[in-house]
Amino acid sequence: AEQHAVTAAAGMAMGGLRPVVAIYATFLTRAMDQMNLDVSLHGLPVVFCLDRAGITGDDGPSHHGLLDMVLLSKVPGMTILAPSSYQELEQMLGDALDITGGPVAIRWSKTAAPVASKGEVGQGLSARRIREGDDVCIIGVGKMLAAALEAAGLLEAEGFSATVWDPRAVKPLDRDMLADAARHPLVVTVEDGFKEGGAGTAVREALAPLAPETKVVVLGVPVEHIPHGKPDAILARLGLDGPGVAAMIREGMRAEAAVALRGGGGR
Repeated sequence: AEQHAVTAAAGMAMGGLRPVVAIYATFLTRAMDQMNLDVSLHGLPVVFCLDRAGITGDDGPSHHGLLDMVLLSKVPGMTILAPSSYQELEQMLGDALDITGGPVAIRWSKTAAPVASKGEVGQGLSARRIREGDDVCIIGVGKMLAAALEAAGLLEAEGFSATVWDPRAVKPLDRDMLADAARHPLVVTVEDGFKEGGAGTAVREALAPLAPETKVVVLGVPVEHIPHGKPDAILARLGLDGPGVAAMIREGMRAEAAVALRGGGGR
């Protein structure tokens, strides 16, 4: 069904329509060939709405949407959007329909979405800086922005200042966000997909030539089948809640301090 839906959407787009294809994130893998060769190869403006992205909870281990960002980031011409609130999702659907040069995917989680005010919503492909600091830059993808903000608050209580970005667009990454991240000694990315080859990997690769001395720590889901359970409990077990992210940042800052004490310059 997913393969047929994507190929049908490609034909509709060739005919001048603007199809929107809704698929569970986990089942997108069934239609990757069609997405790549029927849609992307022809630069067709198909919008993919990926529900139940990330850790979904007690629908069963087959329903975690953990591969979508890894796979979509390898599709040429694909734009990937990750809303952090209900209002961002509304905005991004409109923005996606304005993009006519290729496919767009919007991925969101099953859990209840935060409610944002008008001033807390971005636009287009621009990232949004939520707070500014100097010690660490935390980039929280989609739903994980909440964990990034909680971690920043915990660190602030301990005397550390953190910058927090909502990237909004996973692909392409906002150059202003990358330039700001590059001024920090430590950058930590947080995502609820596989951490190997996903959003954090893209940030690390983009920052390498901009800030070779900056250490980038990628936090995400290990590449394994995750048993079902309550989403918050699973994320906490994986260290992807506020306290877990803060703990990893403390560890990263301790490592940086140890390097400095030893007189080592490179990372």
